[in-house]
Amino acid sequence: MNEKPKTARSYRTNVIDDNLVLSFNFKFLVNILLIGGTIVYGWFSLQERIKNLEHEMVAANQEIRSLFDKHKLEETKSREQLEEKLSFYEKELQINLNPMSWGKRKKK
Repeated sequence: MNEKPKTARSYRTNVIDDNLVLSFNFKFLVNILLIGGTIVYGWFSLQERIKNLEHEMVAANQEIRSLFDKHKLEETKSREQLEEKLSFYEKELQINLNPMSWGKRKKK
């Protein structure tokens, strides 16, 4: 008969059928389980990292919106102050402060 040599890392079963011989290599099985576990762990850690980045992106967008609204409000206040100053000078000096309109004469 063709007998395969027995190794320390494999398990060989007896003949189940005339042509069937099963042998398992435990080192290969352990390596497959370790590689599979590493892939699953990597996948779940990647998913967790993506969720964390999405959460941080939402928080950053909210902060950007609040800062934009704050600066928009400050800009409108400063524009209103400038308009008040401009109207005061136009009223007090009774002239138009636009240099492009100085050459035109006013019709009375």
